[in-house]
Amino acid sequence: MSVRNRVRTSLGAVILITLAVACGSDEKAASEGTDLAPTSSIVASTTTQAPQTSPPATEPPATQAPTTEPPTSTVPPTTEAPTAGWTVVDPATLAAPLAFPCCASNYFGIDPSPPLPADGAPLADGIYSLDFDWPTDLTQPITATVRRFESCAVLPEGSCEDSTSETDFGVEPGDGAPVTLRLDSGLGVVLGGFTGDSDAFRAGNGETLAEFLTALEADYAAAIVDPAAQGATVDEIVAGLTASPAHGFSAPAQEGAGLLVYTHGDAPPLLFQGLASAPDAGVREHGSDIIGRISIEIVGGQPTIYLYAGFYS
Repeated sequence: MSVRNRVRTSLGAVILITLAVACGSDEKAASEGTDLAPTSSIVASTTTQAPQTSPPATEPPATQAPTTEPPTSTVPPTTEAPTAGWTVVDPATLAAPLAFPCCASNYFGIDPSPPLPADGAPLADGIYSLDFDWPTDLTQPITATVRRFESCAVLPEGSCEDSTSETDFGVEPGDGAPVTLRLDSGLGVVLGGFTGDSDAFRAGNGETLAEFLTALEADYAAAIVDPAAQGATVDEIVAGLTASPAHGFSAPAQEGAGLLVYTHGDAPPLLFQGLASAPDAGVREHGSDIIGRISIEIVGGQPTIYLYAGFYS
């Protein structure tokens, strides 16, 4: 089932039946215009230098040392900036995958990604798989990797869950293409969470997301990391926050959905189906680890990243 259609299916399933224990992880081309300066949202990850100008005619052109680092893709600037704050959006209107496939399923209902760019050319308009680690300092650039979505019928064996269907999609293996993201006003963001009877999707921009992540990290440390460091077990932490919600953490509205839900302002509530980073391990180090990095969509040069921290059935 595609992520978008899986999300639609899960919305109905959550409404009709009591949620079962999650079976999946809760975290978890080229285009012309290479001479255009990148936006502040996606910039070269291998250098921070400004574009060089040609030397005077009387001076020999400087030679550039060869490099083995992969070229970094950029996005041409646009005049339309994403809206600040959080705005409710209908997931049925969104074309990009919204969550990881669950329970031995694949993505579907999407188009193949454009070819990955070469030699630092911009990402072409389209939808790509996205992967990165959240930085400790959210003001710093994020080094991300994009890979192509492709039909399971043409992907190598093992790329999809027991399917060679043309309508099922997986992620093309390989190194992908590096891009650098900045959590600023030029980056569009769609974040999926959980409200108890449905998945909640809201749109914002990179600055809005950075503010939310900053609050999440502080609240998660106070409510979960610090008590765990003082010897509290996961069960004790969950029981305490269920009985007395604090720092934005409380019990999910629907029994059986997960352990805790985090709510902050108008952002989508984040569902913590588990707190441990691995079986029998301690609590996650960062609350942001719960937010899956799913996909990136480029439309008219405008990048939007899709993130998810809702229910996996």
